[in-house]
Amino acid sequence: MHKTSSKNLVRNAFEFLEKFTNYERALRYPYNGWAMNLERVRLLLSSVGSPEKTLKAIHIAGTKGKGSTSKMVQSILTSAGFRVGLYTSPHLLKVNERITINNSMITDIELARAILELKDGVDAVKKNPGLGELTYFELITAVAFYYFARKKVDYAVLETGLGGRYDATNVCEPVLVILTPISYDHTDILGKTLSQIALEKAMIIKPGVEAVISVQPGPARRVFEKRAKEIQVRIFPVEKFYQWRLRSIKPGEMVFDLRGKRELKNLRSRMVGARQMVNCACAVLAVDLLEGYVGKVSDEAIRKGIWSAVLGGRFQEIEFRGRKIIVDGAHNKESARALMETIAMLYPGYKLNFIAGLSRDKDIEGFFSELKCLADRIIISQARIQRAATRETMERALKGFKGEIVFEPSLRRAMRYVLRSSGKGGLIVITGSFYLAGEALEWLKEQGIKIRTP
Repeated sequence: MHKTSSKNLVRNAFEFLEKFTNYERALRYPYNGWAMNLERVRLLLSSVGSPEKTLKAIHIAGTKGKGSTSKMVQSILTSAGFRVGLYTSPHLLKVNERITINNSMITDIELARAILELKDGVDAVKKNPGLGELTYFELITAVAFYYFARKKVDYAVLETGLGGRYDATNVCEPVLVILTPISYDHTDILGKTLSQIALEKAMIIKPGVEAVISVQPGPARRVFEKRAKEIQVRIFPVEKFYQWRLRSIKPGEMVFDLRGKRELKNLRSRMVGARQMVNCACAVLAVDLLEGYVGKVSDEAIRKGIWSAVLGGRFQEIEFRGRKIIVDGAHNKESARALMETIAMLYPGYKLNFIAGLSRDKDIEGFFSELKCLADRIIISQARIQRAATRETMERALKGFKGEIVFEPSLRRAMRYVLRSSGKGGLIVITGSFYLAGEALEWLKEQGIKIRTP
């Protein structure tokens, strides 16, 4: 294809995509069977042969760790010699990050062609107004399914976007389900209690499909057990099949043991943090349960896969102008606690400068309650999204904080301020949302830093 026509194709396709409502960045996120209608997703996919019916999907939902767990599953299966698609959200720098095969992102031209191939399906949905309007997330999900099928992947690892019951990924017909830890998030949408939140996630458990269950709070575990009993499927709580023990941790590397069906001593991971051991255990248990499909995956492939698994925006450590910068998408109380635990292990005694900006639908008070314990300074900022929390809301959540509080309305201004005012011996942590994390990585890339995404 001619270079100019390729550019036009890409531009036209991306402009077409941006016309769809992107609830990830919108002020409100409707969550019901009409606003998030699986029938319209199926109709859209029927225009390209209903790839959701043929993909061997590993479907993953949860509040924390689903991106990391998804990446580990893909990486292990890739190391075992399989061709594996991975679909995650949101993206940090560009939408292509959401769709990868092994370690390669979908290219601009491939993404554009897939979008254009789905235009007939888009038109079919428009002719059925009773199905509601397609969203940005639904179209990108359909692109991923179509692309994975066209590229003949052996397996597709699919991370839900929001909840599970009504999520566009839930049109898949999985061979295995994984439920990562449940905590309070999107409470105005999914429910105010852990049981309500867990129920929305539990609806990805399908008849005849086994499910790996990560370490869960009691209410969530009971919901998953009830769902499994109702549809007569077996669930596999990870702590009953594997135990984990940390050996050592340093910036960029964690060494730990995993014991159960396999005896894996001195596993090395570049995804650091105590919670990552649990995610790894879930990924390994998932691969064990897939033996009927994939055969026996060697311990060597497990080791290689765990070491190869990296994901942007998850305790991502960057050196810049003599400073250590951590970019992490933590956005609720539990993920903030995990972030602080990891910082305490890796950087004891460091002066901690935080740039934090959350979405208004998050547990802002709970999030900042974790940061306040160790932070020396918190610079509150706002990502370029409609749902960004207000300055007043974040300052109110910081009441009683003994350190310095600064407000900078944009990430760029916050970065300039912290670099100008902090010494080289401190740590700069950018957190609160994947949107703010993405803006931080974008800014660092503009400064000439090589950025790893996805």
